[in-house]
Amino acid sequence: MKKAFIFDLDGVLIDDEKIWETKKQKMYRDLFGDEITEKMGSTLGINMDGIYKLASTAGAKTDKESFLKAFYDLAQDIYQTAPIPVGLDKLATSLKELGYRMGIVSASPLDWITTVTKRLPFEEDIELIISLHERVDLKHKPAPDGYLEAIRILQASPKTTIILEDSNSGIKAAKS
Repeated sequence: MKKAFIFDLDGVLIDDEKIWETKKQKMYRDLFGDEITEKMGSTLGINMDGIYKLASTAGAKTDKESFLKAFYDLAQDIYQTAPIPVGLDKLATSLKELGYRMGIVSASPLDWITTVTKRLPFEEDIELIISLHERVDLKHKPAPDGYLEAIRILQASPKTTIILEDSNSGIKAAKS
């Protein structure tokens, strides 16, 4: 069995979560109004479909296409400019030296993920990217589907895999 190290994207490979939260709150107020935005609360770690469902349940009348367009408009700037965490390149070097195969599992669309990976000095060492947004056959976090698929493809096992996550739903998926 091989060893695998699987990264989440947001908040792990890129320090974007505070930026996202600030910009998403403004976007929500613009799209849904103050009352619905307050009802929604924090959406950290929730994928776009989950956020749209949360907004709709809270009474939002915005169509999904407009909501997704607003998200995509924000993403372009955020993924190109948000800082890469200090020391990430050293971690990747150590992982490679220790024989770990590296992958990414994220709820973000693939083009958002690759915008970030192009900025990483170890891009060529990332052997696998799974976008749960594109892989409709895999359940989103907190379900473990994406991680189990990555472990299978990287020819590792749960016992030889380390997963780096930062959100509650991602941590639940990793533990499962």
